[in-house]
Amino acid sequence: MAILCLSLPGAIWASTGPNPAPLDTLQIDPVKEEVDPRYKGSNIEISRKRLPDVQATVVPRAKPPRKPPRLTHPLSGDWYFQEARAAAVRKDRPAVRENLKQALGVDPDNTLFLWWQAGQSLRVFDTPTVVNSLPKIVAGLVESPVARGRLVVRLHQTAVLLTAWFWTMLVAATFLSLWPNLAHDLGALVFKDRSHPLRLWLPLLIPIVFIALRPGWLGFLALMSVALLIQTRGKLRFLLTATWVSAIILAFPAWPLLHLAPPTIDPNSEVILLTNACRLEPSGPMSDRLRRNLNNSTNPDRQARLRIALAIQEARRGRFKTSDQLFQKVLQYDPDNFSALIGLANNTYYRGNLDQALARYQQARTVNPDRGEVGYNMAQVYFKKLFIPEATTALEQSRELGFWAPTHMDKSARNQSYSPVVYPGLSSEDLLKACAFEAGNYPPLVTISSWQPLLGSPPLPLFLVLIVPLLLAAILIQWWSHQNDPRECENCGRALCRDCCRVRDSAWLCPNCGETASRSRSDVVLATLLKNRSRGEGMKNTQRIVNLGCSLPGAGHLTSGRFAAAWLRLSLLAWGCFLISAGWIFDSGAPWKSPGIILPFETIDPLWMPLPKEMWDGWLSLPVIFGGGLLALAWLIALLDVSNLRQGMPERFSWAPNSNRSPGSGNAEKSLADETHPGVAVGPGLGSS
Repeated sequence: MAILCLSLPGAIWASTGPNPAPLDTLQIDPVKEEVDPRYKGSNIEISRKRLPDVQATVVPRAKPPRKPPRLTHPLSGDWYFQEARAAAVRKDRPAVRENLKQALGVDPDNTLFLWWQAGQSLRVFDTPTVVNSLPKIVAGLVESPVARGRLVVRLHQTAVLLTAWFWTMLVAATFLSLWPNLAHDLGALVFKDRSHPLRLWLPLLIPIVFIALRPGWLGFLALMSVALLIQTRGKLRFLLTATWVSAIILAFPAWPLLHLAPPTIDPNSEVILLTNACRLEPSGPMSDRLRRNLNNSTNPDRQARLRIALAIQEARRGRFKTSDQLFQKVLQYDPDNFSALIGLANNTYYRGNLDQALARYQQARTVNPDRGEVGYNMAQVYFKKLFIPEATTALEQSRELGFWAPTHMDKSARNQSYSPVVYPGLSSEDLLKACAFEAGNYPPLVTISSWQPLLGSPPLPLFLVLIVPLLLAAILIQWWSHQNDPRECENCGRALCRDCCRVRDSAWLCPNCGETASRSRSDVVLATLLKNRSRGEGMKNTQRIVNLGCSLPGAGHLTSGRFAAAWLRLSLLAWGCFLISAGWIFDSGAPWKSPGIILPFETIDPLWMPLPKEMWDGWLSLPVIFGGGLLALAWLIALLDVSNLRQGMPERFSWAPNSNRSPGSGNAEKSLADETHPGVAVGPGLGSS
């Protein structure tokens, strides 16, 4: 009886109505009808032929354009996101969760929202939310060049400041450890005294002179590293050079990822325009800007991108004829364009030509079988035709391909008796081409433009500010032929050079030890005097190393040659200073603030602290607390390392003359020294008069 009630109205309409049903129907062989087992129950005979025809007389109508989407526009989702950020500043956690939930409800795949949600969850130690957000964030970074560009900008800015802090700590530790050597060499250079008396205030001239040149932060470190690179040897020279080269690499402006990133963070770029046009509600001003750009463009690839975005906007306004024309022009240029194929099929579906829409979807599936949007859109057509099993199968295939239905598409179409379908936006390759097209409009390193006065001298590119001193240091090292000479007295450890040393038994001694050796008449007396002197100087050197380790963690280990321990402690200092001074501003979800691209009045200080003051969350913010904890840990380790620094440090360098020497060996030693080291003063041999 129920079956008769269902089939009778359709039969009456088909026989008496003036026009056939506007819906396309499946073609069924009238001679031999086979009942699909999916439509057959245990005791009920049913087939698609007996289902009533469904009219599709309600077609989406053309709508007037909406207001342009802004940050405060409730249709874009950014409005809720802005409210969530404002609530975070007020410490209103319930409002943060509610507004963020609303923003993700409007745009659940927005990587910007998800990234900021993960950061906020970390602040309150909400681990489950972070774990749930990470897969979506990773998927967004893989699929969206815009999301990747924003991440590249943040990572680059973080790496620049972190490298600058580590380089600062390394230069300070190396400068303090080499202070006696620098004082010795500057004394020889300034006073031209053969004995080179040690004047410990002389190394202060180096930073004073370089600061007077105003080279910027990184420029100052590069100039300081020239003097230090000449003085260092072995692992310390390698560590200093590696840090210097890392800074040069970060300042190199032509890296592909960094070159393509600026358009992704500029709200006025065409890349952002294309992205918003493909995902937001229709907007008259947005469409007008797309048309202006299209009329001014002669590049075929750019024209195709603009036409796809404009066609999607026109389709969402109900202007299917204009949208079809735009999609057709794209297909004339690129016959396999997936977005245009699906767009044409969607427009056909909204006109009520369901079988023709299915044919277009099948064509799009042939071109790109790995896209789940096709199956999802086909399922909506099947549901409209009441082919439930086919619709279910299409949905399952769509989900197997990793596509899940969004919840924010074309709600007006649902109100007009049509289930919403997906208009695929521009592909990742198209957006990358759009970024490459616009990247040339931005100056090099624009993402750290507000840091230029701080990091380097404005008249010169930052890359040259760093690379030129390195080349100068390399030339000086190659030009100076005495790089392998001993730098310390082999008895007491004081700084010396080829001009001021005294050579005895092939050992290089400082003037004091050499004078003692030349005046001594007895081997026993000489050995005692030299050992006492070396012991006293060794104890002073050990105490100096301990003081360095306590004042600057890592400096003592760097002086004593323990490079792994020094690198660890200097890294702790660098991370702590970075998090306190700048870690709080690297909020990857900030849509309108990027630390390196802000106006001067928006900064804490335009010269010394060009960071956005509005993002300062107070001294109790998580990055500041964590950075302070790292600094405290570094100094705690330094205090506990006092005993370890003393252990293994020799109290004396214990050079003693060879007692088994012939009386005439002194003259032979002098002549040998004169041959190998011209101009080197040599003390007389033991026992000589």
